[in-house]
Amino acid sequence: MTYLAINIGNFHPILVHLPIGILIFAFLLEVYQRFRTKEDIGNIIKFAIAIGVLSAIGSIVTGLFLEDSGSYDEDALFRHKWMGIGMTVIAALLFFAKDNKNKIVVKLYFPMFMVVMVMLTIAGHWGGNMTHGEGFLTKDIASNKIIIEDVNKALVYNDIVQPILDNKCVSCHNPKKTEGKLLLTGQQELLLGGESGSLLDSSASETPLLLHRVQLPLEDEEHMPPKGKVQLTDNEVALLYWWMENDNCFDCITSDLARNKKIQSYLNDLEEDTSIRALLAKDLNPVDEDWLSSIKLAGISLYPLEEGSPLYSLNLANREDLSEDSFKRFKKYAENIVELNLGHSNFQDSLASSISIFENLTKLQLQNTTITDKTLDKIQKLAKLESLNLYATEVSDDAIDVLKKLPNLKDLYLWQTNITDEGIAQLTENNPTFVAHQINKEIFAASAITPPLVIVESNFIKDSLAVEMATSFENASIFYTTDNSEPDTTSTKYSEPFLLKETTTVKAISHKEGWGKSEVVITNFKRSTIDYEDIVLNKAPSEKYQGKGAKTLIDLERGSERFVDGKWLGYEASHFSATFKLKDKKEISSISVGALSAPTNWIFHPSGFKIWVSDNGQNFKRLHTVKLPEQEPSSNSSIDFFDIELPKVSTKYVRIQVESVLKNPSWHQSPGGKSWLFVDEILIN
Repeated sequence: MTYLAINIGNFHPILVHLPIGILIFAFLLEVYQRFRTKEDIGNIIKFAIAIGVLSAIGSIVTGLFLEDSGSYDEDALFRHKWMGIGMTVIAALLFFAKDNKNKIVVKLYFPMFMVVMVMLTIAGHWGGNMTHGEGFLTKDIASNKIIIEDVNKALVYNDIVQPILDNKCVSCHNPKKTEGKLLLTGQQELLLGGESGSLLDSSASETPLLLHRVQLPLEDEEHMPPKGKVQLTDNEVALLYWWMENDNCFDCITSDLARNKKIQSYLNDLEEDTSIRALLAKDLNPVDEDWLSSIKLAGISLYPLEEGSPLYSLNLANREDLSEDSFKRFKKYAENIVELNLGHSNFQDSLASSISIFENLTKLQLQNTTITDKTLDKIQKLAKLESLNLYATEVSDDAIDVLKKLPNLKDLYLWQTNITDEGIAQLTENNPTFVAHQINKEIFAASAITPPLVIVESNFIKDSLAVEMATSFENASIFYTTDNSEPDTTSTKYSEPFLLKETTTVKAISHKEGWGKSEVVITNFKRSTIDYEDIVLNKAPSEKYQGKGAKTLIDLERGSERFVDGKWLGYEASHFSATFKLKDKKEISSISVGALSAPTNWIFHPSGFKIWVSDNGQNFKRLHTVKLPEQEPSSNSSIDFFDIELPKVSTKYVRIQVESVLKNPSWHQSPGGKSWLFVDEILIN
């Protein structure tokens, strides 16, 4: 008989949803009938009420069997049961009142129906509390969620283990519903265990009961959570096992416990980025590609912070043609722009109102513009601003009150402004995370001897090249080497220009008694011995950085760190190759590729090279492959030659593929963004 009772009781969760849906449907039909009086659907409404009452009676009967299991809080069960019975009784009265002609019954019919809806809602709410925990229908799930910003500082039990139990186990093991007389709502309850004993104790031959139950086959009656409930993920099971393997520590932080790479990866998945940019990225829609293309065609630098991100960085630096219309073109997707660079431009106070459309700006650069405190009055509405560059502007202490109103401001750059040390002290007084970046004026005093200047017409040698040197440091001497050794005061002393005829690296220092020696200045000179009949690029460079086309690579003119000088070929997120046709078949033994690195502008050195040769320009044979190590983190710009030694071979055609890193590296401020490859010269020797 007990077996039969348990089975009948288990039908309650199935049947209990029928009266809810059917009676709500009947109520909606009744409301519809009152607005569409010409349509007679009274019999349909009465039939729906009848089915609702019968299913409610079925729910009550199965519920009475289920209460004998003893798994539910008695007070909560009492309220839920009698609210359900009361609702069913009134719903039955509705059935008989539907066609009743008595005026009093007619007047009471619809209010009774409304009472049934209220009682149905309350009974459902109390039922949900019993099976899923207190406040199931009303609680704010997000407010109870534990957010882990740094998983290595997380409390293992409180922040990792208990949330797993809350999400997957507590619905059946809470004070209102104690399946197996087991509570899993906290540390003390977990330690007490249930009718099957302790969940955490283990022996040499037995797995702790908690792990045993979650790892049983899903079809096993003892598997937890039971079939039909949301199951634990493999990651969650692994994290529980890791915690229990470390003696079920209740007060440890993650860094206290040993963990392998796999567990660390699971832990890392728990971290949640709560930064302003991360939250914006979740809420904003991607930028329309056609709109983005129109911006790029206009020669404007607008790039995502990382691949696939809806957040963009807009660079209008060095522009002298900015006007109100310049900013209006970005209004459609202004909310997606979180970085704006206006440095060294004609931006001024009269344009300050224009940037208010960028309400989600987190970084704003205004260095070397003519703005005053009036501009800051306009940007105080940029509540998400975290970084503000005011180098070499006319802002003063009058702007302090405005800067205080920027709640998220962390980095402020203030060299060559009228803001005093007292003003900075006011800013930092109530904001311990705020940093004012300045440059100490004393660093511009001469504290060390400066390196010499190398004066040449070119860095390339055809027949010979004269090298001249000079120093601006009074009474200093210059010493240099041409054998790649480090120069000192025993090296060759410079007295007059000297000639170079071969590829050479010149290293030089300045020296003065009492001052010591300067840093070493290194200049590379490359001999060009081969003449070319033709050179072809496999793909065109960016329209903005196309130099002289293919001839840029053989014009023997080096580009500068100012990469808009027209002496570079620039490729965005792309490799490129160049095919050289030599005037005569020659024996080649090396290739040198000149490239630029400027990480702050998303420009990186090549990642490698591939070289092919051919006698007829049709059939190419792979000769050599070079893979370069990953570029080290740096914000400094540099221009370098990459020398590739080759197996000696006689050839007429040489094809060189220069490979890009394609994406900004992980250490970059915008990891994953489309990177640039800049090449100015390729020498074959």
